[in-house]
Order: sequence, then C-alpha cells, then structure tokens
Amino acid sequence: MIRQLTSSCQGNTVRPGRYRFIKHLKTIQMKRVTIFFAFLLISLAGFSQNTDRFTTLFNGKDLSGWMMPGKVPGFEVLDGVLVAAPHNGSELYTEKQYGNFIFKFEYLLSEVGNSGVLIRCNPENPWGTGVEVQLLAPWTPYRDDLHCTGSIYGHVAVSNRPDETTGIWHTMEIKCDRKNITISVDGKVTTVADVDTVKSMQGKNMAGAIGFQSNHSKEGEFAKFRNVSVLNLDDDPEYVKKGFYSADADIRKQAGEAADLKGASIVETLAQMLDENNPKAQAGAKQALFDIAAKKSAANVSKDEKKPVEKALKRSFKNSSSEISKNYLNWLLEMLSAD
Repeated sequence: MIRQLTSSCQGNTVRPGRYRFIKHLKTIQMKRVTIFFAFLLISLAGFSQNTDRFTTLFNGKDLSGWMMPGKVPGFEVLDGVLVAAPHNGSELYTEKQYGNFIFKFEYLLSEVGNSGVLIRCNPENPWGTGVEVQLLAPWTPYRDDLHCTGSIYGHVAVSNRPDETTGIWHTMEIKCDRKNITISVDGKVTTVADVDTVKSMQGKNMAGAIGFQSNHSKEGEFAKFRNVSVLNLDDDPEYVKKGFYSADADIRKQAGEAADLKGASIVETLAQMLDENNPKAQAGAKQALFDIAAKKSAANVSKDEKKPVEKALKRSFKNSSSEISKNYLNWLLEMLSAD
C-alpha cells in the first residue's frame, strides 16, 4: 500500500495530508520491525541462558554417572554415541536422583526400534515406582496414541503425534515440574499430564533415577542416544522453597527431600522461612533443617564437612528476627558441635 501511494504521487504535487499519511505508515512499519527483532533477540538470549544451565550426563566416552543393575549389559558406547543394541539387556540409570527437572537428549531408532525413558523411578522396580516415556518405531500395530513415541506409556496418550521417522536423529525434552509433566519432540509439545488427574499414576514417585530402556525389539534392532543433558530445577533454592508452601502434601514432602540433598546451600533460605507466618512452610523448613544438621552430626562426618552447615546456621542465627527461631538454630548448632 505504501508503494502504491508513493508511486501515485510521483510527478505530482504531494498534498500535505497524503504526505503525513504515508510518513505515518512508514513509521508504524519501522516500529513493528524494531519490536519484532527486539523480541527475537530477547528470546534467543533466554534460550542461550537456559542451555548454559544444563548439565551434560553422557560424556561420549564411557558410562560415568550411570549404572546398569542387570546381569546382561544393555548399553555400550560406540563412536561417541550411547547404543542400546543387546536384546532385553539391562536398563541404564543415572546414579543421581531427580525430582523436578528438564531432561533433554537426541535419539535415533532403527526400523523396528523400541526403547523408552524411565523417569522418577527406583531401578529395583522401575515401572512400579516410575513411568516410561515411550520411544517406538512406527512399524508395530500396537502403536496407538497411548503407546507411541512421546506418550507416557499406558498412562497418558499423546495429544499431538510427533514425527516418528526412523534412521534420523530427533530431540526429546521431558519436563517434570512438581505434578506437571510435559513432553516435546523436535520442539513441539506432544504430551501434557497433570499427575493428579491420571488415576494410574497415583502413588508414583515424585523423585528418582532417570533411565534409558534397553532394546526391547528383536536382535539386530537398536536405539541410539547422544547430547544427553539435564537441568535440575531443584538446584535452585527458591524453586525448592516454593514447594514448602504447596497445599499438596506430596509436593511438600518432595521439597523437603530436595532440601536435604542440597544441604548447606539452602540452610539460610530455610531459616528465613522460620520467621514467616505460615505453619505448613515453617514445619517443613524446621524438619528439613533438622535433617540437614542431623546428617552432618553423624560420627563418620569430618569437621571440614560440617563447617559449611555450621557457617550457614550461624549466619541465619545472626539474621533471624525471632527468638523462637534463634533458639532452634542454636540447638542445631549445639547438635553439630557435640562430640
């Protein structure tokens, strides 16, 4: 429209009103372009920051940080890639436990590939304690929306079927945020689940190992994995803190377990909660502080291991505004210093 108006004015005297109109349109157009590029830069910057926060779980050389509890190995490292080839071998699990996280990886399935990702599970009873996010080639007649790639196998069907092309690399991202689970493939959300609305997921773990399922197809088929990483949301004390304020007892319990794992780095955050007027959060923070201090009070813990907790408790004592809180913190300090 701008070009038409401009060309129609060539060779003629441009009336002031029309000139102002054209100038106004150009200004609007430039503002829109500026806003678009500003938004794009902000988005890219945010993505870069999130990517930097991920921790690599597979080094491309060996299985450091992982365990295979079964008698028959189900995985090996070939040319920098994690390969599940042996038929029905042992599943592969992280040595660390994760409650709230974003797990990201690339996968490639053979023509009849059948694997999966186990989340929040106990390796001794993975399907009983956790759930499986399916990875399945499209050959099988049983590949309905409740059992295809991206589904929470047998529990939650996909709402958006992903690209299931075999022989090429795909990216999957699994986000566990309290009782909300979101799964995406190649950047597109396939499945969203609220655990409380899925009867078959009631009583499942809120934290546990992350695992890859071994080759559950016939001999000669495989699944490959690379660029495996995790963003542990429970590494952020403020994220953990919010869990203590939840009305859901399961979420509060998991927050306490996450705080116990964090140890000294969350002590001051927990101590501040003692001064707040929220009985549930106070009770949870009090218990978490006790658990952290008790763990460091064990006979086999060295003085150097105790020091970070002692320092955090002393700073918390100094900054506390409540005598009741001060007394409790002092009691924890005495427990730590007792021989």
